[in-house]
Amino acid sequence: MKAEELAQSHLLKQPIYVTGKPIAYTAREFGLDPHQIDKLASNENAFGASPKGLAAAQKALEEIHFYPDGGCYDLSSKIASIRGVQKEQIIIGNGSNEILNMIAQVFLGENTEAIMGDHSFAVYKLATLAANAKIVETPMLAPDFKFDLKAMKEAITPKTRIIFLANPNNPTGSELSASAILDFASSLPPHVILVMDEAYTEFIESDAPDLLPLIEKGHPIICCRTFSKIYGLAGLRVGYAISRPDIISLIQRVREPFNVNNIAQAAALGALEDTDFIEKVKRKNQEGLEQLQFGLQKLGLSYIPSRANFICILGVQKPLEAFDFLQKKGTIIRPQPQMGDVLRVSVGTSAQNERFLNNLKAYLESLSP
Repeated sequence: MKAEELAQSHLLKQPIYVTGKPIAYTAREFGLDPHQIDKLASNENAFGASPKGLAAAQKALEEIHFYPDGGCYDLSSKIASIRGVQKEQIIIGNGSNEILNMIAQVFLGENTEAIMGDHSFAVYKLATLAANAKIVETPMLAPDFKFDLKAMKEAITPKTRIIFLANPNNPTGSELSASAILDFASSLPPHVILVMDEAYTEFIESDAPDLLPLIEKGHPIICCRTFSKIYGLAGLRVGYAISRPDIISLIQRVREPFNVNNIAQAAALGALEDTDFIEKVKRKNQEGLEQLQFGLQKLGLSYIPSRANFICILGVQKPLEAFDFLQKKGTIIRPQPQMGDVLRVSVGTSAQNERFLNNLKAYLESLSP
């Protein structure tokens, strides 16, 4: 009997998430020196990891013969103290990706629906499909691919259980005002959970909407964050969510035991204390965005304004060919053909950004007759 005959039928149409190309793979494929390859495809922190997080991770190696704290007591307590919420309002995950999947597992299923923008994080769709729920995609607003909150609200039905929203959004980098998000969140019916993906919120913290008071008032909102971006701990996979205690309690029921390892917990605790590093990353990221924007303007290319750690470039002809051309030159980026002639590039160091711009210029020149 074929494996497909044994599987859940709705999973047979489940796509597989495609990750960015690893440096070592690209080096082997094109005969390049791995040290001369710039991976600017996955929105990783080009400025490294939090030194305090690294130091804490190194110390935790001494105790890897023990199982991790299954409840992530110290980490959740620290986050609760910093964010001003109860410990019972927090769940820790193997990256925020796992949390998104757990949320879908709990609140979605057959005859339910999840609303999302048609150009938003691919995991929203994957998690919804895996839960055998219906995807309802709403178009993004031109020209900057922003979420259309009016269309999202109009798409709500009695079957709607979740709305996925991100600010800034990935892959577009577009941003909504704090007031627009707060008005939207407070206006949703009680049977709809707003899942607010705040993976890049630390880059815009002073201007980001604070949804915690609405959670305190009882609104069904789940705010998800990650240590993969500004803290630079992508390789350790750790994230968290804040919501009402009763919502978190339900999600805890499907959380795997020991889902976050000792080293990741220790590193996250250390990184939370590393305010100097966070400020440095914010500053260098802003400088990198400005460098990329200036370079793109010189090349005659438009882009979606971004305050995250990546930028979407518009009007690049044949984006898949551009991807191939650039990686042969040692720059790995992420094409976005589903959005049209669009490339997404992560903010790198000054030298990496310069190499990318030079390689992109060479690609554009290659298109000339």
